[in-house]
Amino acid sequence: MVMLRKDTHFEIHHLDEPKLLKVITLDEFIEQGLAVCAGSAEFGDLLLWLPNEERLRSPHLLSLPVGGFLIPEPLIGDLDSARPHLHTPKDADVVQPGDVIAITPGNTLVRVLYRRGSDSNLLFMTDRCNSFCLMCSQPPKDIDDRWHVEENLRLIDLMDSSEENLGISGGEPTLYRDGLLEILAKCKAVLPQKSIHVLSNGRLFQDPSWIAALSAIGHPQLSWGIPLYADNAEDHDHVVQAPGAFSETLQGLYNLARANQIIEVRVVLNRLTTPRLPELAHYVFRNLPFVRHVALMGIESTGLARKHYEELWIDPLDYQESLSQAVYFLFNRGVPVSIYNLPLCLIPADLSRFARQSISDWKNLFIDTCQQCAAVNHCSGFFKSHTDRWQSRGVQLLSTEAFSAYARSAQ
Repeated sequence: MVMLRKDTHFEIHHLDEPKLLKVITLDEFIEQGLAVCAGSAEFGDLLLWLPNEERLRSPHLLSLPVGGFLIPEPLIGDLDSARPHLHTPKDADVVQPGDVIAITPGNTLVRVLYRRGSDSNLLFMTDRCNSFCLMCSQPPKDIDDRWHVEENLRLIDLMDSSEENLGISGGEPTLYRDGLLEILAKCKAVLPQKSIHVLSNGRLFQDPSWIAALSAIGHPQLSWGIPLYADNAEDHDHVVQAPGAFSETLQGLYNLARANQIIEVRVVLNRLTTPRLPELAHYVFRNLPFVRHVALMGIESTGLARKHYEELWIDPLDYQESLSQAVYFLFNRGVPVSIYNLPLCLIPADLSRFARQSISDWKNLFIDTCQQCAAVNHCSGFFKSHTDRWQSRGVQLLSTEAFSAYARSAQ
């Protein structure tokens, strides 16, 4: 299995300003026109998918009123158009019809901001953050990047209206409060079928004015993923490197509950969080009864995690007991719980029913050991940042017989 990147390089011509463009086929253009986009769009927002054979057979297609043309292969002959056109992709699998791409003058990089049919699509809000978590996969930057808000509002218009999940993340999305609220309102209006999941540290929700703001939007499929790393302030605040964060996050969680929001608690599993994982499960059950889901997540070995390897790394085999206790404590009390980002070979068979294929398709990796494994199509695999230094001694190929034990447990 091969990870599908979110960017590649093309030869790009006649581009004089940054653009977001939706890639569509000729059939889509004829049958749907601008209705191929969920929101407000113009023909100049469309990039026609035009293979060489089709272009050479019907050269009049270059007169169609679109924003440009994408030839998904090396260009044959000349392309007689003054409008933007892209050809000769470095990786032809990255950009496909239905995708929304971003291109910039003087740069051959093409970024896929929306991928048709994927459950890993994400609206990126900001690189800024008010925490500095020891294992942050994307270290925060102190910059003004509000331009992401406008880009996301435009991107929402160009997406498909189909029923995929859509994430919102950063950095800390709530730092751009007005922009985030505008995006959530637009998602409700333009993409009502999509479930929206926002990743936030929850700290700014301590401000009770969020209650009325979120209630006014009233998005029925909006949920929040909020990290809680311990059942006490000292340990949680150390992990997020922000004194007072535990108290702020708890106040934020209660305010989200008052706004009738769907809440998921997230815990990244590492040497600091796993020793008291059963106690944290007890804490969530007794103090946060409104939580709809608890996600226990394997660590992503990139960003600040690499810097803090000695403090964070623990082999998943060495926290199986605390993981099992936490999972079954929650499960037996009716709290939905999942295990994310851990390969099946690193958890006991009886926990496989809780394991999810959780890693986004654009950063999902299956190492050589996985290729002949019977579980490969059912397993989360690894992050693309995975290295031998972060590899468990328990990684192994599961035979068909061994995997059947996992399959039986998952039923």
